[in-house]
Amino acid sequence: MTLRSAHEYRSSPRQISVYNTLAGRKEQLDPIDASSHSPEVKMYVCGLTPQDQSHLGHGLNSARFDIVRRYLAYRRLSVNFVQNVTDIDDKIIDKVLKTGQDPLAMTRGYTDEFYALVDRMHGLPVEKLTRVTEFVPQIIAFIQALIDKGFAYVTPEGNVYFEVSKKGDYGKLSNQNTSMLYESVRKELDKEKRSPLDFALWKRDESTSLSQPSPWGVGRPGWHIECSAMIHETLGDRIDIHGGGLDLKFPHHENEIAQSEAFSGNGFANVWMHGGLLNIEGQKMSKSLNNFTTLVDGLQKYGPAPFRFVVARHHYRSGIDLSDKLFRDNLNALLDFHRLFARVPERDAAQADTSSLEAQALIESFEAAMDNDFNSPEALVALEKARAAIAQQLDSGKATSEQVAGMTKLVVELGQILGLFFDSLEAVETQGLGLVASMLGVPPLSREDIAALLRERAEARAAKNFARSDDIRKEAALRGVEILDSKSGSTFRFV
Repeated sequence: MTLRSAHEYRSSPRQISVYNTLAGRKEQLDPIDASSHSPEVKMYVCGLTPQDQSHLGHGLNSARFDIVRRYLAYRRLSVNFVQNVTDIDDKIIDKVLKTGQDPLAMTRGYTDEFYALVDRMHGLPVEKLTRVTEFVPQIIAFIQALIDKGFAYVTPEGNVYFEVSKKGDYGKLSNQNTSMLYESVRKELDKEKRSPLDFALWKRDESTSLSQPSPWGVGRPGWHIECSAMIHETLGDRIDIHGGGLDLKFPHHENEIAQSEAFSGNGFANVWMHGGLLNIEGQKMSKSLNNFTTLVDGLQKYGPAPFRFVVARHHYRSGIDLSDKLFRDNLNALLDFHRLFARVPERDAAQADTSSLEAQALIESFEAAMDNDFNSPEALVALEKARAAIAQQLDSGKATSEQVAGMTKLVVELGQILGLFFDSLEAVETQGLGLVASMLGVPPLSREDIAALLRERAEARAAKNFARSDDIRKEAALRGVEILDSKSGSTFRFV
């Protein structure tokens, strides 16, 4: 991505406002780095726990924070992005014990597959990918510091717990009342804990090769401590943005705050961003409901380009109810963009001028939307209005090729900030044809199939064989394709 905002962030007339879950309101993003030129933004987003193939929710979370990263870079902020892989976890150990798989080989395989799929979606590569297995000594040191500071205790069995009562503001992220929390969990039977609210920092465990020696005995880290320690090691004690899905707000992120602030004695993350959750046809995605969709299967069905278009259509804090209807309703809008791009010769786009008043108005609309808590749906509306205006100019012949090319190039580059418009028209048409065929339960038409149908239909119409012409249109509709006629010839859309 080469397009950048016209102003350095701190000298810009308008800065980014972000909804901070911790504050419960939108706040101006003011990087910790006081530099006036491309200040650094330290950003951490909770990543994969690779005990199985990644699912569509992982893809959704990745695409959303990819948009955030891209826009921060566009606004001349230097993003130091870290994401973790939780490759030591209860579910991983359970699967290893059941299957006998090598845990490192298993988690590495699922992780590599996931990031290959992220690449298929044109997601930016992770600059720093931290794996728990590579940070165990640092995690042990972090836990020992919490013990030394009086925030954690060791049990005779060799487990270590964080003592929640020592952190007076526990529950501030999720607005949980600790007395009510205690009532909800007080029936839990764990004689080791001083309180049912206390959570594990180190678990005594010798069951797999993931277990490692520690001052308290052979074991492994608890889930929450892993992120805190890896953030400390890679980004420091205070970061600008911590992101993740809404389902992680409690207890994971709440516990991260407690242990990180206890460790440093200061604040932890200036801004907490939480993405809305994913439903499938109105229901939470789960294996028990038989609607669990892996990311590889989801991208195979929906296509990377339509998937990212649907993600951009929704604000990151809103939930998404994925359905065939949702994709059907968005396919033609995506197709319209790519058909417009195909109408502008590359030689014109290469010399395009984006300094016109029309271009500057589009940039202002796009930035105003994205500066308002990364409002990608509103930013996409601005791009769609520009697309319609460019198409009208092309049809009327009133604009110069340089003007049209300049605006088209700008639409493409702004769209790429939203993770869109990287694929060719041919690729988008092929993905759309596969999707509508999947919805109808029929074999997909290829672009070559459609070209042959259009030729046959043109011949039938020329021969005044209108019955055959109508039959071809009906046959195409049964395969998810609507044939459109115009003065310049026939083309197709998805139905």
